Order: sequence, then structure tokens, then C-alpha cells
Amino acid sequence: LPGEIFGIGDGHSDFQLKEFGLIKKFFAFTENIERKTIVEKADYVTPSFDEFLYINKFPRAISYPKNRIKCLVVGDVADEAVIQLAKEGYNIRIRPKIEKKYLEEAGILFCDEDTPPTEAQLENAGRLKVIGCFGKINRKIAEFACENGIIIFDDVKHNPRNADFIPKRVMDFMNEGKTHTSTNFPDLQPPRINNAHRLIHIHKNVPGILAKINAIFAHHNINIVGEFLVTNAQIGYVITDVNAGYGQQVLTELKQIEHTIRFRLLY
Repeated sequence: LPGEIFGIGDGHSDFQLKEFGLIKKFFAFTENIERKTIVEKADYVTPSFDEFLYINKFPRAISYPKNRIKCLVVGDVADEAVIQLAKEGYNIRIRPKIEKKYLEEAGILFCDEDTPPTEAQLENAGRLKVIGCFGKINRKIAEFACENGIIIFDDVKHNPRNADFIPKRVMDFMNEGKTHTSTNFPDLQPPRINNAHRLIHIHKNVPGILAKINAIFAHHNINIVGEFLVTNAQIGYVITDVNAGYGQQVLTELKQIEHTIRFRLLY
């Protein structure tokens, strides 16, 4: 077959494929073990196979490797909750308090009710998608987060099981787009549709947005296999599953729809 041959592995025998000239590039795979001698010789270091697929622009189950998504942890957060996200592959960063530079890099924030973000901090958190609060979140902050497309899962009753259910809700949102039990988003539990691409569109709750979304798909001859819209007073939340390939132009047009707050290609 024509083309370049790459190798991925975690041992010396794997790297020898490059030493013998059998492969062009070697990727050190460090998800299970990280050997210093192998990492130093590698062309790239990949902590997950999704990272390998992402770097090389190969087809993959998720649009963005989880190891590239930072989870900022501040305040009194149970170790079990952090461990769940670490096992899922997210990049964990633990700090004593919220700091601007770390929040701006974070896709996930874990905090307690004594260390929530301020409106000013959220305004500059362009990558932040979800907050898991171990305690009750301030209503004003919840509304402001919603207006900016940031979902919150909190624990109003201080349930001792929050170390388990809050990270699970966060992961359900990140992996499937589910908003069930959210404090500030309308409730949606979409089924997973196999062999489909899932796109999430968050917009201001004004008439006509769903029609504009579907007009873009129709214009590009993209078939919709599943679509869900839920709203609250502030936002509309749309999940669309499509079964056809599409170009970057489609994503650009969806992002440019008037009143769009956030857009995300999930998988």
C-alpha cells in the first residue's frame, strides 16, 4: 500500500521498528506505562490512542482527545470524584483556589460551594463547558453561566453520594450531551445513535433557530437521523445526529447562526 508507516508502542522492541527503518515515525504510548528511555527517543508522546488518531487526523470515536481537556479542581472536592475523571482520561489540575490562567484553560471545573467562580471569571472562561459543584451553587452564578453556555451540576441537599453522581453527570454531558439533573440547563437525555455524528448547538431562546440549523443541513445534503430541542427561559439546547460526512464549512455556518452561544462537535 502507498503511504507512510507509523508505529505506536511503549517498549524498546516497538521503537526498534524505527531504528531498523521499517517505520517513518514512532509514537510513545504512555497510557499504561511511561518509560523514560522510550519517551526521549519518540517523535511524539501520546497518552491515549485518541490522541494518536487526533494528531494524525484519522477517524475517531470522539472529536477531541480527553487528555487535552483540562479539569480544574478547587476547594473541598472528594478524591473519589477526581479519580473518576482521571480514569476517564481527563487532564487533572488541582489548585487551592480559582486562578484566571488555569480557569481560562479548563474545560471542566470541580469546586465546592465556598469556592465558586465569579461572573467576571466565567466571562473569560471560553473553553469551560461544565461545572460540577459539590454543594449548592449561587442562583445568580447559575443563570450567568447558562447565558454563556456553561452547564452546572450541583448538590443542593449535600448528599454524601455526590462524589459519585456529580462526576457521572459531568461525564454524561461530556460524552453524550446529556443534561439530566442540571441546575441551569433544560433537561435532555438523548439516546446514543450508532454510526452517527453528534453536534450540540446552544443558543439564545429566540424563535427560528432550529429552522436555520436544519436549513444548513439541507443545503449541504446532510441527512438528520435524530434531533432534540429543549429550552428554558434563557437558552435553546439542540442535539443533532447526522449520518453523513461533512466539511468544515458546515461547522462554520452552524457557529455563525445569529444568537449562537456555543457550538460543539461531540463525536
